[in-house]
Amino acid sequence: MSRYAVDIVLLPPDEIIIKAIEFNRELVRHNPPKVELNKTNCIPHISLSMGVLQETDINPFTRDLTSLAGKHDPLQLRCKGIYAVDIPTGEKVSGIAIENSDELYALHKDVMDLSGRYLTNDAEIAMVFSPPPVEKVTLDFINNYPRKSAYENFNPHITLGVGEMVDRGFTFEFSASTLALFHLGNYCTCRLMMAEIQL
Repeated sequence: MSRYAVDIVLLPPDEIIIKAIEFNRELVRHNPPKVELNKTNCIPHISLSMGVLQETDINPFTRDLTSLAGKHDPLQLRCKGIYAVDIPTGEKVSGIAIENSDELYALHKDVMDLSGRYLTNDAEIAMVFSPPPVEKVTLDFINNYPRKSAYENFNPHITLGVGEMVDRGFTFEFSASTLALFHLGNYCTCRLMMAEIQL
């Protein structure tokens, strides 16, 4: 039975996706191109949950995620600057910070609660979308997501890539209304869409 490393995400609107791709292109000019964002198979996103999903659970999970989405309205969100964090490899990863509103947190919590019924956090390299080759740090992100990145540790952001980008005071308000389930790839990129659901 196949098992997939997956990411449940909120997709930003096109203007934010385009800006994230522009920032990413700046990063990869001066840093390793481990994340190369685009609009088709490496899509900028806000992660809400991560884990391993059995193939037989894809349809039931999608049905439950659709039901959950019906209880939430489209979200009004705000970018609040660019930041960089250290990761276990010793590298820095830059991202666009998203203000953690009550509505965004409520969606994250509901997605996490639902994920607890379907997802496990025991990812292996073979479960991650490839190519490109999958680095071990990707498994750390997936398997530690509930403990390090969820609930009280939820830190909404759009990953821009490996390297440090100086904050340009980038702020932007936007509406987001699309949930998606992705087979995730190296550095937890959104590689292959498995379901798309409207709030």
